[in-house]
Amino acid sequence: METIKFNMNGTEAGSITLSDDIFASKAHPQTINDVVKSQLNNERQGTFNTKTRAEVSGGGRKPWRQKGTGRARAGSNTSPIWPGGGNCFGPKAHIFDIRPPHKMVDRALRGVLTELASNKCVRVVENLSFDSGKTADVRKFLEAHKLNKVLLVVPEVTEKTRLATRNTKRVKLVTPMNVNAVDLLRFGHVAISDNAVKTLEEVLIK
Repeated sequence: METIKFNMNGTEAGSITLSDDIFASKAHPQTINDVVKSQLNNERQGTFNTKTRAEVSGGGRKPWRQKGTGRARAGSNTSPIWPGGGNCFGPKAHIFDIRPPHKMVDRALRGVLTELASNKCVRVVENLSFDSGKTADVRKFLEAHKLNKVLLVVPEVTEKTRLATRNTKRVKLVTPMNVNAVDLLRFGHVAISDNAVKTLEEVLIK
């Protein structure tokens, strides 16, 4: 498919051919949903933990005798209904990782890129970089291209470009190897360097 190539200042700079295998490849919505869900699950640390009645301090002897006190029966001060007692059905630390097949991940990624391309949310930018290292240039770039937030895809992350983009949440900088479905859907727009297009095609076309 043929698409327009832009300069950093937002003006047209010719055209470029994008692979139909990536930007015109439909994916089943369920495939995309499964891949997104797995990635979000993998971001969870799973380090939370609550103590059961067997793990809290205390217990041992019965607090008072069973009958004759006028009080409710009690067998241990570690009971969940006691202050400082254990948690009955609290969360326990565990691993949330879900590892879908690589072909499934690539298919979902191609499907998301296709959907963005069909909605004109994929923009190829010539020599996409911020050599000044200033966030102000990133803001000018967003204004010139009329973008609120965008995922920037560059062949390699230079120190100056990293410094320019690190202070704004409206922009995320990645390489073709690190493009993922969650970031694409979260930002909604993609600006990819013309030098990174070929690398992205090599990553996704196998």
